[in-house]
Amino acid sequence: MQLIGIEDNAVYHESGRMFHGSLKRIMGTRFEMLVIDKSRLESREIWNEIVHELRRLDSVLNRFDEHSETSKINREAASAPIRISLEMRHILQSCRTYHERTRRLFDITLNDFTSVKMDTENSLVAFMEKGLSLDFGGYAKGYALVKVKELLSESEVEHCFVDFGNSSILGIGHHPHGDSWKVSIPDPYHPDVVLGEVSLRDQALSVSGNSPGYSGHIVRPDSGLAVNRRKVVSTISKDPLDAEVLSTVFMIASEEEKRTITKEFKEEIEQVTEYNIQE
Repeated sequence: MQLIGIEDNAVYHESGRMFHGSLKRIMGTRFEMLVIDKSRLESREIWNEIVHELRRLDSVLNRFDEHSETSKINREAASAPIRISLEMRHILQSCRTYHERTRRLFDITLNDFTSVKMDTENSLVAFMEKGLSLDFGGYAKGYALVKVKELLSESEVEHCFVDFGNSSILGIGHHPHGDSWKVSIPDPYHPDVVLGEVSLRDQALSVSGNSPGYSGHIVRPDSGLAVNRRKVVSTISKDPLDAEVLSTVFMIASEEEKRTITKEFKEEIEQVTEYNIQE
């Protein structure tokens, strides 16, 4: 079966009408997409649109890129209000809503999001505290997958699997040889162990957790304390952004907070699974 090159890191499997695209480095991680039952030309057009959108979003949300809008806000908003794009205004309003609905556990400042002041009428933002900065690490991939999902819908893609860094996943339709897309959740501390398997059909999965080489990156904003437990949380939702935000929130939430947030998001959450890993 012939593999026909589309562009760098992209191939089309002609006989199976299967396209696979891969970006090795975007938003700090790898992006992979599998599209079924589209022509070679259609697949190429879809892929190019998605690559363009991901790179655009990276230029907006990447705080490590000195030219990004996020970096500009982090540099200047503590000195004086600065004008932001309509998209950034929408993003910050969205983050404020999640902040409120999660009892302030979701916080893109990792400190005090209430110190971020917005003039929505004039699209201005200011920091009321020195040293404050925005970090969209627990938001950006979910937001990007929402945009990817919209582009796939506009292109009438019925069967597609998207893997964003092995932690943010979108399954549309089903695998050619099944009724869904099966995803295994590995044990980061025991490479040969699978913690669980989920089935996605028009759903998003987000996985948050620690690993031997990457621990302590998830922090409670109220205390500043990092979560270092050997723990993984998976969340399934129709909305990739809900899944992304809530998987991180459930990593740091107390049992009482989990009950409250689960009730608050009862319409959005389809499944939350917490894996506590033994030594």
